[in-house]
Amino acid sequence: MHRLAGSIACGANREDRCEDRFWWGRFKAQRLCDERALLAAMAYVDLNPMRAGIADSLEDSAHTSVAARIASADKTAQVLGERLGPILGVLQPPLAITTADYLQLLDWTGRQLAPGKRGRITGDAPACLRNLESKPERWATRVRAVGSGYWRAVGSAEQLIDLATQIGQRWLKGVRLAERLG
Repeated sequence: MHRLAGSIACGANREDRCEDRFWWGRFKAQRLCDERALLAAMAYVDLNPMRAGIADSLEDSAHTSVAARIASADKTAQVLGERLGPILGVLQPPLAITTADYLQLLDWTGRQLAPGKRGRITGDAPACLRNLESKPERWATRVRAVGSGYWRAVGSAEQLIDLATQIGQRWLKGVRLAERLG
């Protein structure tokens, strides 16, 4: 992360005329091992303004991809049926979830992460979640953990073990290779 962000941090420090650490350890790079990890990270970021009390709804959360997706859907309903891709650029192939399904998943996830909030929906998880996660309660835990529970990579235990092997380590964030092989 130092090599990747070092020049950006130095430039920002020059621009702000300061000598402190630019990000103060708040940001990190995490490898997203699969589509489920990518969607969990997207949901975590898209729900941040609501969790922080900065926005009251997904539409009001400025500077998030979900606000841009909702604005696009307001212009043309066709966007809702398209497979989820990036706001800018090209992702090959697009994710196996539609924009409408992602918005429904975000709404449900936000309600699960704030159980004491008025209007919480305790009903069944959206259909698209059943394809991503066998137990819906794991999904909310996975999204919450993107910000606090993971360090270098987000993925299943087997994917983390494989990644540890690839980079020559015995473990990644509590998953030890010896346990899997022993």
